[in-house]
Amino acid sequence: MFGIDIFYAEKLTYLGLFTTILDLLLVTFILYKFLVLLRGTRAFIMLVGLLLLLFFSGIISRYLDVFTLQWLLANFFNYFFLFIIIIFQNEIRRALTRVGGGISPFFNPAVKQREALEEIIEAVDRMAQIRLGAIIVIEREAELEDQLHTGGEVIDGKVCKEILWSIFNVTSENPLHDGAVIVRKNRLFKAGALLPLSENHEMGQKYGTRHRAALGITENTDAISVVVSEERGTISICEQGQIVEMENLSRLRNELNRLFKHQTLTPAKWWREDEEEK
Repeated sequence: MFGIDIFYAEKLTYLGLFTTILDLLLVTFILYKFLVLLRGTRAFIMLVGLLLLLFFSGIISRYLDVFTLQWLLANFFNYFFLFIIIIFQNEIRRALTRVGGGISPFFNPAVKQREALEEIIEAVDRMAQIRLGAIIVIEREAELEDQLHTGGEVIDGKVCKEILWSIFNVTSENPLHDGAVIVRKNRLFKAGALLPLSENHEMGQKYGTRHRAALGITENTDAISVVVSEERGTISICEQGQIVEMENLSRLRNELNRLFKHQTLTPAKWWREDEEEK
C-alpha cells in the first residue's frame, strides 16, 4: 500500500491525473466484464462463496485474535490472484480464446441477435401450430459448461427457422429431434443435446420431461429456454428456474426482448392483468 501511495502522489500534473483516472477506469472495466462473464455460472457461485468465507474469517481472526487463522489469511492474500487463475481457468481460457479469434466477449451484436430471435419466434410458432415438441436453449453472457449438456451434434450454423423445423421433425431417420438445440452467439451451436432435468417438485402434472429439461438448464445458468409442448401446442419460456406459458406471439417477442435487456421474466398473471386493463 505504501508503494501505491507513492505512485499516485507523484502524478500531480494534469497528464498524471488523466492517466491515473484512465488506469482506474480500465481496471474497473476489466473487473466488471470479468464478473459479467462469470455471472450465471457455477464459478460465480464459487467466487461468492469464497468471498463470504474470507469475510467471516477476517472478522473472526480480528476480534478473537486467532494467530493461525491470521497467518493463513495473510499468506492467502499474497497468492490471491494465483488462486483466482486456478479456480476460474476455464472461464479465463474461454475469454482469451474469443479475443484471440477476433471476437470480443464484451459486446453483443444487437442486429444479429434480433434476427436470430425472430427466426426462433417464427419457428416455435409454426411448431406450436402443428404440435411439434421442441426445446431451444439460448445462451446469454455465460457459455453452458460441457457437463451441463451431453450428446448431440455440433452444427455451428445460422439460426434459421427452416433448419429448426428440420431438426425437430419427428422421423425414424432423425435422431436429433428428442434433444435440445443450443444457440450460442446468435448461431446454432448444437442439436440433439441432452439437458439435466429440473428437481423442482412444485411443477404441475401438465409438465412432462421436455419441460423439466427446459427448466433444469436454467436453474444453475443464465440461459433462456423456449419449449414447445407436443401435447397442448403451447409455447413457454424458462428463465432462472421459472417457467411461464406465453399466451401469444406478442407476449413471446416482448419477453425475449426484455430478458436480453437484463430484465426479469414477467409472471403470467401480471401479463393478463395488463391485457385486461388495455
